[in-house]
This record gives sequence, structure tokens and C-alpha cells, in this order.
Amino acid sequence: MNTELEELFQNKYHLLYACAYRMTGNHHNAEDVLQNAYLKAYKNLHKFEGKSHMYTWLYRIVINESHRFFETIDKLPLQRITEYRGISEAEFFESLSYEPDFNDNIIIEEMREKCLQAFLKCVPKNQRVCFLLKTCLNLKIKEIAEVMGISESNVKITLYRGRQKLKELLQARCNLIDPEKPCECYLWVRYMRDNNIEIPVIHYQQKAEELKKEYFKNMSILKKIGYMYNVEPRSTKEEFVRQLKEIVDIL
Repeated sequence: MNTELEELFQNKYHLLYACAYRMTGNHHNAEDVLQNAYLKAYKNLHKFEGKSHMYTWLYRIVINESHRFFETIDKLPLQRITEYRGISEAEFFESLSYEPDFNDNIIIEEMREKCLQAFLKCVPKNQRVCFLLKTCLNLKIKEIAEVMGISESNVKITLYRGRQKLKELLQARCNLIDPEKPCECYLWVRYMRDNNIEIPVIHYQQKAEELKKEYFKNMSILKKIGYMYNVEPRSTKEEFVRQLKEIVDIL
């Protein structure tokens, strides 16, 4: 394995994983994206001319590998449910009740993940990419422009629109963003049970407990939204790089 590429991948693994996961929607696809992206970078390393930073070159490959997993929706599931029933969102949540059960906490974290993915799917593709490159990878505007192949002014406009779209969707509904809002994760568990919808098998996200900390309450809305989009890899970077090495060795 190329030393520089391997070190870059190891140093940026958690960030790359978070970005790939948010674009693909699940851990299996995120791992596939990163594996394919690394192998493509490894095989085409001789074509890298050094006109840009290697990390933006690698990020571009990750984004391109993620494109086939992009999905979009025109309405949130909540909007579809309330329109079908002919009631408002507030009336929908008022019709539900829930007695907190500690055993449901892990299920609720998966509900939160599905909710976040739904919000992202409502955002146009370029806005979604801009938001994730900024939020998950913390890239500068110039670097995002380089990765996406667009102007810096276009990045600023696209990023602003993506942030505003997510802010509007979350601020209007999410109890985590605004405690006065009606949409609580626990209520969705009740709804699924009442309607015989399969309760998801989950991958526990370590940030679940972090969301309960006092400082989350004191964050600005945009910082809260950004924080919620962080995600922990399923495999450690050491395990993942070891798997890559085994694949590279047989190429």
C-alpha cells in the first residue's frame, strides 16, 4: 500500500466514514464505498498529478462512489401520513402517547437515524454533498469547490440553501432541536407498535448518550444539526485498513 495514501486514509477514516454513511444511509454501503474508493485511489495513484491536495482527490473519489446510493424523496414520511389521514402534524402527535421505557432507548436511536436520513433525502443532491463535506469532513469552502468541481461562490450558495432546508425541516418538528416541538423519538416507537410496523434491528450509535448532555441544549440550531449528523464507524480504522491491505496484497 502506498504509504502517503494509507496514512491519509487512516488519519481521515472516521470523517470519511461519517460522510459516506450519511450519503448511503447504512453501514454496509458506507464500508463498500470506502473500500472501493481506496482501491480506485490505489490503482490510479500514478494518475494523480499533484495539482490538488491528495485528500481532496480522495474525497472526490469517495463522493463519486457514493453517487449510486443517492436517494431523494419529495415528502417526509410524516407528511405522507398526515395527508393520508387528513389531519395536521400537531394533531397526529397529539393522538399518540408513550410511557418511557428504558429498554427502548436503543430502538429510539435507530428511529433517530432513520429520521435524519429522511431529512437528508429531502435535500437536493448538490446541497446534500455540500452540507456533508462541510459538516462531516469540516472542509473549507475552497476545498469543497475543488472536490465538487464548482466555484467557491457556488459552494457558498449551495451550502447556505442546504443548511436552510435542513434547518426548516428540523426546526419545525424535532423535539431535540426545539423542546417545544411535537415530534419525539419515543412517539414513533408507539406509532410503529400500534400499526404493526417492524421495529428495526439497530447499530448502536455512541452519540446517543452525548445528546443528553447539557451542552447540546445550549448549542445554536445549526450546531445541533451538525452534531446530530456525526456518526461512529462500525469497524475500527485498524480493522478496516487491515482488510484493505489483505485485498491489495492479492491484486
